[in-house]
Order: sequence, then C-alpha cells, then structure tokens
Amino acid sequence: MRTTYVLLAAVLLPACNGSAGDTTADTSAGTGITGVTGQGLTSTTTAASDSDSGGPSSEGSEGASETASETPTTAAPPTSTSTTDEPSTTTTTEATSTSTSTSTATTEQTSTTGVVEEKCPCPDLEVPLDDGIFVLSKTAQLWKYFPQTHDFELLGPADCGLAPSTFSMGVDREGFAWVQYSDMKLRKIDVTDTTQCSDPGFVPMQNGIENFGMAFVSNSADDKCDRIYGNHYNGVANGDMVSEFFSVDPETLAVEPHGLSDYGLAEVTGTGDGRAFLFAGPDPSVLVEVDKATGATIEVTPLPGVKTGGGFAFAFFGGDFYFFTDKESDSTSEVTHLDYDDSDGNGVQDLKVVVEDAPLRIVGAGVSTCAPLIPQ
Repeated sequence: MRTTYVLLAAVLLPACNGSAGDTTADTSAGTGITGVTGQGLTSTTTAASDSDSGGPSSEGSEGASETASETPTTAAPPTSTSTTDEPSTTTTTEATSTSTSTSTATTEQTSTTGVVEEKCPCPDLEVPLDDGIFVLSKTAQLWKYFPQTHDFELLGPADCGLAPSTFSMGVDREGFAWVQYSDMKLRKIDVTDTTQCSDPGFVPMQNGIENFGMAFVSNSADDKCDRIYGNHYNGVANGDMVSEFFSVDPETLAVEPHGLSDYGLAEVTGTGDGRAFLFAGPDPSVLVEVDKATGATIEVTPLPGVKTGGGFAFAFFGGDFYFFTDKESDSTSEVTHLDYDDSDGNGVQDLKVVVEDAPLRIVGAGVSTCAPLIPQ
C-alpha cells in the first residue's frame, strides 16, 4: 500500500539510535539533576555526567534539527479546511486496520469468589507509569520526561555490566524498562531502582534480526496485557515491504514474524488500546500507523522539519506524540510535540518544538501501556 500526500491549507510544524561506534556524551547544566526544563535544569542531588566512546553513528541520518520554537502544522483527522494562505500536508489513510490480538488473554476474569478481577492491572509504584515518558540516553542512563511541564528527571544509570552503548527501549506494564544495547543484548531494568538489572533470556539474531525499534503494545482495547513489537533496523530507509515487523512472545521470548513494513529505519511505539506506530526517517520523516497483525501501512502523517539525525526515539502519551531527535550536537536532543488528536480544537495537528536542549542525547523512549490515552 502506498501513501499519497495531499496539500491542504494548514501548515505542518514540528525506543533509535546511535550504533555501538558512536562518540557521544550526555551533558547537564550542573552536576545534580532532578527537574530539567527545555532551557536549563534545577539541581538538587549529585549525579555525575556520563559519556561513551567509539566511532561515528550508523543509525539514522546526521541532519541539522530545527532550532526554532515552532515549525508548520498538518491537518488533523478528520480533515478540515483552513482559511490560512499557507500550504500544508494532511495525514493520508491507506487501509483499514485488520489488526487482531496476538493473545487469547482477556481483560477481565472471574475469581472463585465471583468478583470480576482485572487482568494485567497497572501496579502502584514509587515511580508511576502513567505520568510521563521514560527516555534512555546513549550512555545507558534512564530518565523521565514529563509532557505537561517539559521537565526531565534522572532516575539513574543502568547497572547491567555491559558497555554503555544503547540502541532502543520499551517499558512494560509491570514497571520494567527493556533496554536494547547496540550489541543486540536485551536487559530488564527496574524503573524504581535502575541498579536492578536482569537478563530476561532473549536470544539475539532470531530470524536474522539484529537491532530493532521496539515498544510494548497492548493486545487490544479490551485486553490490556502487552507484548514487545519490533521493526528490524536494517538500513533500508523505505520501500515496498523492506523490513521485518514482528512481536516477541511474552512467555518464550521467541520472535514471531507478522509481516513486512515499508520502513527499515524506524522506531516503534504502542498504545494501551492496541495500536502500533513507527517513527521513520531519515528526511523527510513520517509518523506511520501500522497494522500490528501484518506490518502493513494504515496511515501516514508527514513530519516536515523533524530530522531523525543519528539518534532518535518517540512515544505516545495522552493522545499525542513526542519525538526526540538529535540536534547538531551529539550530546543533546530536542523534543517536538504533535497534537495528534487536535485537543485544542483548531482543526490542525500542530507540530511544535517544545524543548530545544534536553539534558541528554535520547536514543530510546518508552511509555507503559498504563499511560493515558487522552489528554489529562
């Protein structure tokens, strides 16, 4: 299926990921970090900055990012006509999703006492799963980004005993960040204590798949239990069915092929109601909803001005998308917000840079499926 972009009267503004060979450093405007804004950070605890070494990145393209606080906007679904004189690009729909649940699990089950109990409930953790986006630095530090305030909070470095060159990340419904390293190893990190790292037993190179964009996605709107979905990062930017789209069995951690996607340089994010999306580059970059049963393209939203660079990630939170992309420097990222659900009711999907200089270079982003689906 192919996408046709239609010019309208509105204008579009604005868990991957440097390779093991990148030379990067996460920097902060101070030595202690708790809350960080797009322009600086507030320091209340002591934390050393981290760094890693190596050669140039092989992930994504090295393009300059937008430094203005805004870029154009794109028409929101359903498409509406704007009175502005500036051209725009609309989201185009290619196919109706035929996505089906990959699990027979149900959202609810009846206990022996006759009380209906929720299956896969969201835990009550010291570090909540529903108030922000978890982000991962190239040097294996876990942070949290809060979309409502645009603050960053350092949770801590991952203590997994591996070379700190990370590639992607997904966060499950139980409070674990599944971090993929550039050498394809996968580790589970407790978001409440990043020193607690374990090997879940995932075997790399299954079906010839090396590094991949990844995210947890619920089985359906009614079945909140989740699993990892991945898209093979194979170096082919786009084309007809160029990359393997798959899931990982929650019990066996075996790769289960679903089909082929049209994007080989892409990250993945998922939602608590069972939808899967790709953020694909390099330039122009696009947001793609895919049928998670087949990997086929359902809908494409152009993202003019958003350049993936050498490290990039994105996540869905509260009805909208947040894109984390490299700037000209390899030590920081900028954050771009897409008002995907047109929550302000102006008839367009506003795309705007909301943080120009994050205190880290972000290569992975993960949102638990416990995160809200609508604005809070």
